[in-house]
Amino acid sequence: MLKYARSDTHFLLYIYDNLRNALLDRSQTASQSQSGLQMSASSPLEQGLLGQALARSAETSLRVYTKEPYDAIGGSGLGGWDKLARKWNKVTLTAGGPGVGVGAMQREVYRRVHGWRDKVAREEDESTKYVVSSSLHG
Repeated sequence: MLKYARSDTHFLLYIYDNLRNALLDRSQTASQSQSGLQMSASSPLEQGLLGQALARSAETSLRVYTKEPYDAIGGSGLGGWDKLARKWNKVTLTAGGPGVGVGAMQREVYRRVHGWRDKVAREEDESTKYVVSSSLHG
């Protein structure tokens, strides 16, 4: 895992330097075209573009991931059974409420299989699609 992490991050400083230099080059080109004069590397315009990029990067890095709530009974939420049933146009699974309509038993079976798949995926720390493919699931 350490080797993988090291190889995954090996080029980040090089990429950072290239992106920073590209921003500085763009700033210099833009300032030259606006004023016709070559500006120094510490000009306000150059610092502005680089500063904006760094500020947006800092803002992005401070965002906290919040998982969309999942309602196992209603099936709403990211990857929820209701969303998948609608996506596949399974009318019998989405018609009526709990215990209502022709598809009530099918909906309950589908909901429970979906719940089982989610539970196993969490226990095994695997993707739900690894446990049961979405194409087989629907």
